[in-house]
Amino acid sequence: MSNPPVQFPAAFTPVGAIAFATADAGAQLVSEASPLPVSVANPGPAVQPVSAAALPLPTGAASADNQVAQTAALAAIAAQLPAGLGARAVAQSLSVTPAGDVGNLEPGGSAVAGAAMPAGGGGLTGWLSAIYRACNEAAPVSGSVTSAATVVSASNALCMGGAFQVTAAGTGCTISYEQSNDGGNWVALPVAAATGTLPVTSSTVTGIYNFASAAAFVRARVSIYGSGTVAVVLSQKHQAAPTTGVSLAAGSAAIGSVTANPGGGFTDSTTALAAGATFNGLARANSQAQYAFFSATAWADQAGTLFVDQSLDSGASWQAVASQAVTAAAAGSLAVRVTGAFATTTVYRVRYVNGAAAQGGFRLSSEYTAS
Repeated sequence: MSNPPVQFPAAFTPVGAIAFATADAGAQLVSEASPLPVSVANPGPAVQPVSAAALPLPTGAASADNQVAQTAALAAIAAQLPAGLGARAVAQSLSVTPAGDVGNLEPGGSAVAGAAMPAGGGGLTGWLSAIYRACNEAAPVSGSVTSAATVVSASNALCMGGAFQVTAAGTGCTISYEQSNDGGNWVALPVAAATGTLPVTSSTVTGIYNFASAAAFVRARVSIYGSGTVAVVLSQKHQAAPTTGVSLAAGSAAIGSVTANPGGGFTDSTTALAAGATFNGLARANSQAQYAFFSATAWADQAGTLFVDQSLDSGASWQAVASQAVTAAAAGSLAVRVTGAFATTTVYRVRYVNGAAAQGGFRLSSEYTAS
């Protein structure tokens, strides 16, 4: 239908408008609320089915024609899977077969020369246990013999020493301790008994004998056999305590020409002196070269004078080399540096001259000292 005329007041500019016929034959202007109705005269063909014949598909694609074969393949895969997840016994687990050209876990790997599996080991577990043992203290090695033969022998690699324990020494048997770098040429190995004696290279009695060595091999061998059984247990350590030292804590143990604790002090007199009397001590020889001083101490209840005398002719003649006045009821001391040739002819003595009054008490002593 044609647009109806629209009358506008003269003050307005006329415009055109779009309208459509309503069901009751009226006119309806087109607006946002009343859009222009549209109808499709020919909607096109109906929905067409898709098939391998109508639409080309790749070979083996999932389709109605291939569904049975695909279902059978999935069923075969499902039959190989476990019924549920989680740990399973060996019989219920799925095995994996490595490729035939893979000989171990590291294709192309090889052991270093001279590296052999320790006795009793096997496979990866064996090698790991061997590494663990090498990283820790070596296991004790024991042995026993009834003849002149090697009792125990072991590699000393990664170890710096240890201890041989002789648990049975036999009768009239001598055990020699030895070390070597090539396992064929052996030399003596110094050992020290745990009781603290001087180092030795052999033993004849039971006990623990400590050693320190950087050699490649160590052993204990029966070098002289008498009778009975000789048994030894060897324990090795990565870091061993020194065993060649000697304790100086007791006795007069000697180190070269130096003697420890020699007892160089003397009590010269405790007898009271009469008025004006003189006491001459014995000639004291310097028995040790390390002594640097001769000293003396005197106490008396009366005043007097303390002297130190020296002789260069074994006491045939004396010369005073130092003196000290002693106050009554007080002590006086002297110390002189030892001089002259170190020989039995060079001697020192202490001498005391009492004052005008007789003593009621007297103490006189002397000694050689290093300082």
